[in-house]
Formats: sequence, structure tokens, C-alpha cells
Amino acid sequence: MRKRKGTLVNLILLLLIAALYYVTSRPDAVTAMAAFSGSPVYRGHAEGRIALQFAVSWNAAAVEDILHVLSEKGKKATFAVSGAWARDNEALLRRMAQEGHELAVMGDDSASDGSISFLVKDIRAALDAVEAACGIRPKIYYSGTRSIRNSARAAKKLGLTHVLETLDLRTASGNAAAVAARGLEGPIAGSILLLQPTAAAAEALPALIDGLQKKGLEAVPTGCVLGLE
Repeated sequence: MRKRKGTLVNLILLLLIAALYYVTSRPDAVTAMAAFSGSPVYRGHAEGRIALQFAVSWNAAAVEDILHVLSEKGKKATFAVSGAWARDNEALLRRMAQEGHELAVMGDDSASDGSISFLVKDIRAALDAVEAACGIRPKIYYSGTRSIRNSARAAKKLGLTHVLETLDLRTASGNAAAVAARGLEGPIAGSILLLQPTAAAAEALPALIDGLQKKGLEAVPTGCVLGLE
């Protein structure tokens, strides 16, 4: 009996090792491990790339200016939008999609939090709003200040990749020079830089993109550093 139990334990250990080897050997290993553990993704491991992720819900007056800068620089970014913003700004949402930017959701009312069932319903409403406006159903959910635990479970139920950020550039605080300096102080490949679409963010963006390029880091959407594209 003891021998049989020992054999069974060894078999289970071998299966676990094989599973871990499989997920960590994939290009999207970070995302796979996060899904396996039920935790959000804070950073990818893409060599020579760093993600620009905009949280678009409130204080979003500079979205058009930001889109203009990204177009001039030939760069793409991720825009995590709330469902409420998406419904009120369908033309801008379509422009984001048409210009090749990655769309993600923050939930329908990103300022609200609640149970897993509440978040599932709220996130689904945001997904529906984005899809209705531009025909794209996002694959990424940015939870912001919401409960990480409940957000992770809700995202899993909806088949979404739950992300947060490596570094918040705090674009609602300080001037453009301060924002750019935060992003250029020791950036790490695969990081997700969070910005809000404020005037300071729009003004800082050219210097941020150029500065990252000089450090050998290309600014890309979040999905690119997580192996989702």
C-alpha cells in the first residue's frame, strides 16, 4: 500500500513539473502563469519593448492630443476604457481601433467595486459597449483600484487577461517634465507604464517615447509585452 501511494505521489509531481515546464516555455509565459495562479499580470518579459497603457474613464480631455502624438511617432498603445466612456465617445473609440491601437476595458463604471458576480456583469457591459461601437471585443481587463481578488476571478470567468501596471506615471499629478522623468528612470523591458490621458501626459509623450527609444526600448501596446499578439 505504501509503495502504491509513493508511486502515485511521484506521478503527480511529474505531472506538475511537466505542466510548469509547458507554461513557462511558452512565449506568453507570464500571462500563462498568471492565469494558472489566478493572479493579475503586472509585467511581461518582451525583450526591447515596454508597454504604454492609458486608463480612459475620467480626466480624459487629452485623448485626441495623445492619438495625434502616437500617430506622429508611429507608435501604438493600449487604451483601457470604461463602458460609460465608450458609449459617450464612440467616434474616438472607433478612431483608436482604426489607427491600430489595442482596446481593453476597465469595467462599465470603473469607480464602482463589488462582488465577483457584480464585476462579471459590469465588465461584460463594458465589453458589449466597446464591441457595439467598433466591432472589437477586448481581451484585456485593467482593474485599476478595484479588489484584485474579485477582479481576478471575474476576469477568469469571462476569459480575459487581468492586468495592472508595473509603474504608474501619475500623469494627473505634476507637469510633463516630471511625468517623462518618472517613465525614464530605470525602465525595464516588459514593463507596463500606466498613464491617464491628461494634458501633462500628452505633452510628456514625445519625450517619453524618444527617451525610451534611446534606452533601446520600443513603446508598444500591453498585449505585445504579454505575448498576446
